[in-house]
Amino acid sequence: MHPLTRQLALGLFLALPLLSASAGSANPEQILWIETFDHEEIPKSIGTWEHNVLDSNQGIRIALINQNAAKKEGGKALAIDFDVDSPNPAMVGVWIKLENQDLSSFNTLHFSLKSEGRRFRGSVAVQFTDSLYRKAAYLVSNVQEEWKEYRIPLKKFARIANWSQVKEFEIIIDDMNAIPKEGTLLIDEIYVSKERGK
Repeated sequence: MHPLTRQLALGLFLALPLLSASAGSANPEQILWIETFDHEEIPKSIGTWEHNVLDSNQGIRIALINQNAAKKEGGKALAIDFDVDSPNPAMVGVWIKLENQDLSSFNTLHFSLKSEGRRFRGSVAVQFTDSLYRKAAYLVSNVQEEWKEYRIPLKKFARIANWSQVKEFEIIIDDMNAIPKEGTLLIDEIYVSKERGK
């Protein structure tokens, strides 16, 4: 299990509000990319973790695939193959190292997400971790089979006290919220922006 996620309680996700933001293009004054996934190989700044590595009924694999939300020629996305169908508490995730990145000038998180093969009717969490290892997550629900861009105001991640030193961004799937409990999600075009009027 990735050390930054040891303290993440399963019950956290039950208390989080579902994302109601609509898809659409941003009109930002400035942006900072977190990840486009347009690499030949998965970089060392991206990895996975499992809640219980001794439980063979839960697991996660990631791969770069030749499709992308922005429809760029040669662009890629990250495929997340997950399995949280276990009789035990199950949670898996993908981490992206931000190395104490300063996000204090930005106000909105953007990412594109889709389900591969069938609609993901449950919820998936996106989460930031700050330099003091405080974590703040937000749930996104009902992921469709077509790309959709999500925009989440950073103020929704209320537990992050210091946006000037952000250590990590994560995508988290757990057995309490995943419907179905096995499948593939694709994520792409993760960035933060400073949007006008916000």
